[in-house]
Amino acid sequence: MTGKPTLHVIDGTAKEDDARQKARKVMQKRPQAAHLLRCHRCGGGEVFETKVGVVYKNGKASGGTKHHLCASCFMRGERVVLA
Repeated sequence: MTGKPTLHVIDGTAKEDDARQKARKVMQKRPQAAHLLRCHRCGGGEVFETKVGVVYKNGKASGGTKHHLCASCFMRGERVVLA
């Protein structure tokens, strides 16, 4: 073993958020209407509905559990279920 790791202090400040991150923070802080569904992770307003466990009987879909997913997160490969 080479010994204990050392801590290095870097002079400077944290980098500022870019325009997209600033806009996202503003959107998340803004009060929302009771009927408007927003993603809790990215703040996006695009939502689509999926059904899990659908069974086809006589050519018609029946059953299943509905879930609302965030479209923006889904495009990035994340499955974020909204209330």
